[in-house]
Amino acid sequence: MSSPKKSRAGKSQAKSTMLVDPQVVRIHLITHIFNFLTTVAVCAAVVFVAFFMMRMIQSLSGQTTFADIGIKVLGNISISATLAWGVGGTGIIYGWRQRSLRKTTISRLQGRIQYLEQLRDPSRSSSFLTPRGDTNPQDKP
Repeated sequence: MSSPKKSRAGKSQAKSTMLVDPQVVRIHLITHIFNFLTTVAVCAAVVFVAFFMMRMIQSLSGQTTFADIGIKVLGNISISATLAWGVGGTGIIYGWRQRSLRKTTISRLQGRIQYLEQLRDPSRSSSFLTPRGDTNPQDKP
C-alpha cells in the first residue's frame, strides 16, 4: 500500500470524498428553475408587446391619422432653420447657467481668497468688487 502524499508543509493530504448536501442541490435546482422561468416570462412579455404593436399598426394602415397630419405640417418647416434656432437657444441657456455657476463659485470662495491675500500682504488694496465678482455699482458710469 502506498502512503498518503506529503504536501510542502509536511502534512499529509488524505483523499476526501466529496459528499454533496441534498439541501444545497435542492437550492441550486430551485434557483435554476426560477432563472429559467424569469427568462421565459421576459421573452413572453416581449412577444406580447410585439404582437399588440403589430395589431395596432394593422388597424391604422391605410387611414389618415393625427400623426400623419402632424408629420406633413412639420415636413414643411425647413430642418436647417429649426436646428439653428435650437442650437442658438441651447447655447444661450448654457451660457446663462455657466455664468450663474461661476458667480456662485466666486461668492463661495471669495472670503478665503481675501483672507489669504491679507495674510500675504496686509497693505494690499481691495478692488471693491461685489461678493459675487460683479463690478462695484459706484464704479459704473
